[in-house]
Amino acid sequence: MLQITRQTEYAIRGLQELARRNGDAPVQLKSIARSCEVSEAFLAKIFQMLSQQHIVKSHRGVKGGFSLGRRPEEITLRDIVDVCEGGIALNHCLRHTNRCENVGHCNMTAAWKQAQTALIEALEKTRLADLL
Repeated sequence: MLQITRQTEYAIRGLQELARRNGDAPVQLKSIARSCEVSEAFLAKIFQMLSQQHIVKSHRGVKGGFSLGRRPEEITLRDIVDVCEGGIALNHCLRHTNRCENVGHCNMTAAWKQAQTALIEALEKTRLADLL
């Protein structure tokens, strides 16, 4: 079964919550986790990854927390999937590294590539703002 992990699902939920609150003030992780019904520890790990790619900003201190690093209109589902899933490759022949040695003469490569392209295009069209 081809399936997006919970990590991506929780990332999207957390980002939706940040976008809904839409203020300049940081939101505490505990509050986001509670609203999304997600483990605070797991969400902290996810937001740390998202902050490395400037999708969220981390704010330290007593009034710290997280805010969006970009406007919801600028964050695509592909951005989120790339961070949480480590990129998109429907089959090992489409990976950037550790590719199949038969990729040059396999009849399935073109079909996998077409399917992957369609998925990527759909993820790039959908923005966080569309999910609010």
